[in-house]
Amino acid sequence: MMKKEIRYTIKQTTEKVKCNEVDFQVANEIIDSLTATIKHMDTLMATSARLEKKGTREEVIIFAEHVSVVVISAMRILKSLCDLYDISTYSQFETATFFSADSSNIPPEKIAEARKAIEPVAQRIVRFLGDHPRQRFVAVITCSSTLVDQELNFKLCQGRARSVTNLLVELIRSNEEFIPKPNWIHYNIKCGAISEEFPYCGRKKHHTPEDNHRSMVSLNWNLLPTSLHAGTFN
Repeated sequence: MMKKEIRYTIKQTTEKVKCNEVDFQVANEIIDSLTATIKHMDTLMATSARLEKKGTREEVIIFAEHVSVVVISAMRILKSLCDLYDISTYSQFETATFFSADSSNIPPEKIAEARKAIEPVAQRIVRFLGDHPRQRFVAVITCSSTLVDQELNFKLCQGRARSVTNLLVELIRSNEEFIPKPNWIHYNIKCGAISEEFPYCGRKKHHTPEDNHRSMVSLNWNLLPTSLHAGTFN
């Protein structure tokens, strides 16, 4: 039953990548970890069969305790991923919401508008952390600004992405009273620039080809249990 749940989560992870809701590199880490867990479960089953035939009472008890720890950890992580996949973790914003032309810094006159745009994302993250008080998380935040013409160079777009992620982290930390253990959160920030079209995955009803050439900021976040991020459930 547990292996079936893990395989289903792997399938969900693949689907989330298609919608830009899980970063490609992060998805590979999740899938590698889940695949390793399936192999670990197979090893546990083989060990259980051996102990059932030849194991001492003490060996059986110790093994049962180990299996219990592994299963509880796996169930907790699978629940976290399931809850994460039920939330929208991908957002796009007009670049003009945050920046003046040829600038990578959010000017004072746009701070209020920028905070208003990012606040719902921060609140989703804070609520998720509040709903999972017993877990340590790696907050993987990926932000990119689109390259729509020659004038918007990579350095400028990367700087804009960094400004947006800094604002998001600032808003999360300003709500730390609602996070059970703020020191259990480690931030992994990735900023860049991309020129390809973004898949909308049904999020926008009236998408036109012109939308692909608008200057946008794309934001993606995932909260991964640290034990999963490290590569194993055990």
